[in-house]
Amino acid sequence: RMFASRLAFVAPRVHGALRVAHARPGRFVARGKHKSFTTTMGAIVVPPATVVPHREGETFNVKGLRLTDHFFTVPLDHFVQPSDDSSMDAPASRETITVFAREVIATSKASDPTFDKQKLPALLFLQGGPGFEAARPTETGGWLQEACKEFRVFLLDQRGTGRSAKISVDSLRREFGDDDQGKASYISHHRSDSIVADAECIRHTVLGADTKWTLLGQSFGGFCITRYLCASPNGVREALYTGGLPPLIRHPGNAALGTYGKLLERIKTQNVKYYKRFPGDVGSVRGIAEFLREKGPQQTPNGSRLSLRGLQALGFSNLGVSGGFERLHYLLETAWDVEGETLSYSFLKGVDDALAFDTNPLYAVAHESIYCNGGGEPSAWAAETALRGGGTYGFDTGLECDFGEKAPFYFTGEMVFPFMFDEISALRPLKNAANILATKTDWTVLYDADVLNENTVPVACASYTEDAFVDWDLANETAREILGARVWSTSEYMHSGIREDGAVVFSKLLAMVRGDDPMR
Repeated sequence: RMFASRLAFVAPRVHGALRVAHARPGRFVARGKHKSFTTTMGAIVVPPATVVPHREGETFNVKGLRLTDHFFTVPLDHFVQPSDDSSMDAPASRETITVFAREVIATSKASDPTFDKQKLPALLFLQGGPGFEAARPTETGGWLQEACKEFRVFLLDQRGTGRSAKISVDSLRREFGDDDQGKASYISHHRSDSIVADAECIRHTVLGADTKWTLLGQSFGGFCITRYLCASPNGVREALYTGGLPPLIRHPGNAALGTYGKLLERIKTQNVKYYKRFPGDVGSVRGIAEFLREKGPQQTPNGSRLSLRGLQALGFSNLGVSGGFERLHYLLETAWDVEGETLSYSFLKGVDDALAFDTNPLYAVAHESIYCNGGGEPSAWAAETALRGGGTYGFDTGLECDFGEKAPFYFTGEMVFPFMFDEISALRPLKNAANILATKTDWTVLYDADVLNENTVPVACASYTEDAFVDWDLANETAREILGARVWSTSEYMHSGIREDGAVVFSKLLAMVRGDDPMR
């Protein structure tokens, strides 16, 4: 097994993709001109990382930082192989996209006439999501300021976001018209395996094949790190996770259903805490719910419809993050124009803002696919299935609203439901594509726990005990699969710890991964 794994990881330039086997050592299969290792439980496909076309763009300063734009031309599908009758020396004919990364260096270093940025170690930041671009720095501060003391930092716009061939309703319509299958197929190339393949091409191009970089991943960015450790660990110097260990990686298929079952328990706890904090909102929310049940869905300023399910979904970005309880409470304060008769414009506009997918629809469409780890299972609207299953969650689905006289109306959390593609105006054009993705069964394998059991990359993880986005129990199961991983479990921060206290979190993890904060 070790021979097979290391051959795949350190092989120089090859054509086609390597399949890395772990369950059945030594089983070798030749397919046409392309050789691959296979396994009965599925295999991780590792495309060859190569130098790709690269253009350096604008360089400019913000307070304390010098920023340089980089553009890379990468394959849309890294995993397509040359046809059997093509030359082994000729690259496959592939459609390409442009991927953008912004290089960040402290101006205190960059302003030195003798400064050589190539001598600085590099750090790649992997953003949460899926479907969100990296932040745009306006000044130094937080984790970025701390990181720039040692590193030059690359902020990657993951494919489909920001300046990396951004996916929007309009871009999909221009490219595919009414071809929903084409849209779904295109979106399917935007998971962590493709993002990591992009990153490896960028590393080879900017740093060189022999130079490793440090990884920092927030939330979904941690899912990408886990893929990196499985597929291309030789490119990683050390890895830092903040609230982003993927769940149920040994589950050969759709881990989403089990994940959402656990997360609904976490969200229930957040609801209890919320109503304890703002007990007056029990009646306020019930009043809005009763109004919607009697009057029916209400149109919002951007053309969406607010139903009972939409009201319930207001917990989406408000439960489990710093300041979220306050935002939700202040939004509910604005509910009425005429109490019991008319919802206010301010409230309905706030609903639009809370459920705003118009700028980043990829987040909604691709959301559940990040849990599909081969196995021939679809995601199948797992959050909806978990919610309707009831269990001990205490959620009314919002369909009948038969809650007791004093029972609170529970909000859901970071979950995407089918009703959103009917009621949220920005998502309606993507309903068919979303349904196609929800029934897709031929997802590739993203993770291999057996590889992680043999990990040699130093790893440190911040795991938040009350995280409502990434279940703490499931996250720690995955951490135990990563040989040598150190976990800092804390209730001091919510899922957004890297934004709340980034310098402290980053410094703590870096000290842990390097042994400066020794095990106790």
